[in-house]
This record gives sequence, structure tokens and C-alpha cells, in this order.
Amino acid sequence: MSEWRDAEEVALPVPDQVPDWRDIEFARTGLMLTLQRAGRRQKAQVLEYRDRPDGSRVLLVIVDWPRPTIRMAWVAWDPDRMSLLYTERHVPATVEAEPQDGDAVIAGRDMLDCFHGRPVSYWPHRAVEVRVSGRWHEGGLRAHFNGPGGRSVAWVQPRFYEPEWRALVTFSRHYVWDPATIRPRGADQAEQT
Repeated sequence: MSEWRDAEEVALPVPDQVPDWRDIEFARTGLMLTLQRAGRRQKAQVLEYRDRPDGSRVLLVIVDWPRPTIRMAWVAWDPDRMSLLYTERHVPATVEAEPQDGDAVIAGRDMLDCFHGRPVSYWPHRAVEVRVSGRWHEGGLRAHFNGPGGRSVAWVQPRFYEPEWRALVTFSRHYVWDPATIRPRGADQAEQT
């Protein structure tokens, strides 16, 4: 993202009323958009998105969430002024389609016992790199969930380039903690000195 400026609203018809919250709580697209409106940044749930004949993309979002004046608006997608987060863990990233030996491993059911205790949380986050498809990708470490026998799950939000969006998009992942596949950002430079 190069700069924050107010999002451009697009004059397209919106539904007559906001859908029931049970239908919108990340259930539509799994996307959360960070944009700027009226000079301040805010997060908005993406209900729908469409490609236009001119090649641009518009997103139907709930603006001013969760204020009582909830309304919907179409905004023009601009990767230089906005950022996207896939909140659903099952949404695959393009880069994950070609796993390599030595990549970070998604935590499976065998790691569920790591979620019984209190996590070690990092807020806002710790800057890390995650190895996926044989390459290191920037991300943010949000928490560790520790289990028996020294096993641990790391909640990481890596950023992957998504051709569909022509931008870096943040994903939410639970990886098996392994210092060989998740490292502090910049660790490769530290190793070279």
C-alpha cells in the first residue's frame, strides 16, 4: 500500500436493507477490508465483489461497522489505498497450491490439544517470515498456543500476492510452530553478518 486516501464510492444500487448479522459475520466472502473514509481508517466486511467491464473491481461493504447507522456502499477496489484480510482459515492462497519440502505445516486435528490453555498473545503482532512454497513471506505472529510435550501452534497472518486482487492479501493461518519455517523478520540478514 502506498498511501491512505479516502475510498471512492461507486454509484451502484445496493440492497434495500442490511442482511441479518448471522448472514454477514464473515460468512459471505470471508474478507475484511481496511479502507479510509472521511479521513479515518476503518474496517468493513465485504459482502460481495464484482468485476466491471472496464477491468476494475468494486466491493459491496458495510461501512461504519458496527455503528447503529449501518449502511452499505459499493467502493472501488484500489490496492494502493486499501488492504484485504481473509478471515476464513480454509480459503486457499494461490501460493499455497505448490507446497515444497521444508514449508510451514498447517496445524491439523492432531494439534487440537494445544488450544486448551491460555495462549501467549502478541499485540499488535510480532513481525515474522513464514516459509511457504519454498519462499519466505512476511507476516504477523498473533499468538502461540502451547500443548503437551513442547508442541505449539502459531497463529500467523502471512501476506501473499494474489493475482486475482493484484495485491498482497493477508491470510489467517494456524501453523505447527517450527523455528525452521517461522522466523523473526530479517533473520536471514542477521545470519549473514
